[in-house]
Amino acid sequence: MEYDQNQLMLKYVNPMCTEKCWNNMIDGKLQCNCADGDIYSWKWEKHEDTCAILTKDNCEVIFHPVYSSGTAALRGTTSFTKNVHHFWEMKMLSNLYGTDVMVGVGTSKVVFSVWGNRFFSLLGCNKFSWGYSYNGEIHHDNVRTCYGSRFGLGSLIGVHLDMCKGTLEYYMNRRPLGIAFKGLKTHELYPMICSTAAQSAMKMTFAISVESSLQLMCLQLILKHPQLYNQFKNIPGLKRIYENNFFWLFPKEYEDSKRRVKNDGKSLKRRKMIKSKQNE
Repeated sequence: MEYDQNQLMLKYVNPMCTEKCWNNMIDGKLQCNCADGDIYSWKWEKHEDTCAILTKDNCEVIFHPVYSSGTAALRGTTSFTKNVHHFWEMKMLSNLYGTDVMVGVGTSKVVFSVWGNRFFSLLGCNKFSWGYSYNGEIHHDNVRTCYGSRFGLGSLIGVHLDMCKGTLEYYMNRRPLGIAFKGLKTHELYPMICSTAAQSAMKMTFAISVESSLQLMCLQLILKHPQLYNQFKNIPGLKRIYENNFFWLFPKEYEDSKRRVKNDGKSLKRRKMIKSKQNE
């Protein structure tokens, strides 16, 4: 069982989590603060017609805390500002299953109460919302498109809404997945999440809004070209300065994480063998 859990960590969990995070789960939910920031441009807004519990200053949510009879969704407290870069991130605290769990954006015309007794992929079911499903598809105007990897327990799902260009891009564990949607600049958009799964939990680790600048544009260009990025990393102090301001754009290295989880798996096996011999 422990080996299977570590294999699942390699598949979904972000590189910042460790074996300690996995072992401290309570009722199937991660309790760690890995990847948490202290910047929140907005929080989640509780709606009376949504079956969800909000905690941690309206950053953490448990959808369908007892059982699920349909689709529950939440909207952010404020709409996104034009001509500004918006980035926010959701960490999946529980296993995801069922019809759908989604992260995305939508307009004020999205009505949550309609889907309360129906199991549905809410974000993207019409022209008023755009969503990324845990099964790896993106949805808009009732059209589904293969896009990225599946995500699950421990995954960090980032959303970069560029309201200068009107594009939306998702990140999986701080790695960009490519532009998912275009033509969003003319819409008044809100952050949104939804789930059909009972006792499904997630939390917002941070939400930041940054005005466009030459510095940001240069960094985005560098990060798109591996050769430029490798040269950039070797300039003393420069990478550290940029990471302080734009940490949410920097990719996280996976190799150290993979070795760490594999070693965690081996150490678990060794401890299990030692305990077995002691009991003989």
